[in-house]
Amino acid sequence: MTTALVSNIQKCCVHDGPGLRTVVFLMGCPLRCKWCQNPENLATKPIVLFDTEKCARCGRCLPYCPHGCCTLTADGLRFDREACTGCGVCAEHCYIDAKTLCGRRMSVDETYQAVMRDQVFYRDSGGGVTLSGGEPTLHEAFATELFRRLQEAGIHTALETCGFCSSRAMLRIARHTDLFLYDFKALSDEVHRKWTGQSNEQIKENLSLLHEMGKQIIIRVPLIPGVNDGDEFERMLQYLLRMQGLRKLHLLPFHQVGASKYVLSDVGYDMAGVPECSVDYAQEHAVLAQNYGFDVNIGGWDAAKN
Repeated sequence: MTTALVSNIQKCCVHDGPGLRTVVFLMGCPLRCKWCQNPENLATKPIVLFDTEKCARCGRCLPYCPHGCCTLTADGLRFDREACTGCGVCAEHCYIDAKTLCGRRMSVDETYQAVMRDQVFYRDSGGGVTLSGGEPTLHEAFATELFRRLQEAGIHTALETCGFCSSRAMLRIARHTDLFLYDFKALSDEVHRKWTGQSNEQIKENLSLLHEMGKQIIIRVPLIPGVNDGDEFERMLQYLLRMQGLRKLHLLPFHQVGASKYVLSDVGYDMAGVPECSVDYAQEHAVLAQNYGFDVNIGGWDAAKN
């Protein structure tokens, strides 16, 4: 049975493709972008999210943890993540939801049945289903089979991807993908390695392959001041101009909305305290891209009114 680790199935989304959409978030990612807004999805196994501010220090969860990960101290509840296996038993017995389990393994059948409950909304709005993450291409067989079944049912499919996967995996998934929301974070390999932990050569290769296939692609640039703005941004535009017809671009200004998730999942956050990208600064870059001939919007699909 083909399965994937699913962190969330979010309904009635408007920023992840045309119309009303259901977005399936898969866990695991080969990149480590310092500004990632979904750090809980970096994990490759279920994780317990722990909100220390919600915790009542009642100790109710202590006897249920099979590995003794929870200890009540004078300073509050101590949670040993290294010993935690992500079983989620402690979260089941937390009556105020200070602990919640993120991630459960789902089959293609289960996921298909879940997203098809919203098919009336897809048909009425021109929407569909989007796979996001994490990085959904890590779940090649799952994504391919789910999208195949959705297309057979007449449901529009979209893939949010960083593009970092084998060309074989990308081409296999592409056969059943109507739209690619393709992240392009930096042109310089040095910049890309510094801020994501990986080279961008495979990402550029996969983008070229999808373009040659004639796939519908929207480039999404997370605009991070001091990282990929200014001259680096302009070089990115010049590179993209080589691909004829690839002119839709979404600018996603850096913000701190996801910062609290790092606390819940105990993941280090290098962007804490970094100023957000202002509306005016994003607009300056949007105008620059428009001058190069790109069809630009700021913030995603809803802002584009597509």
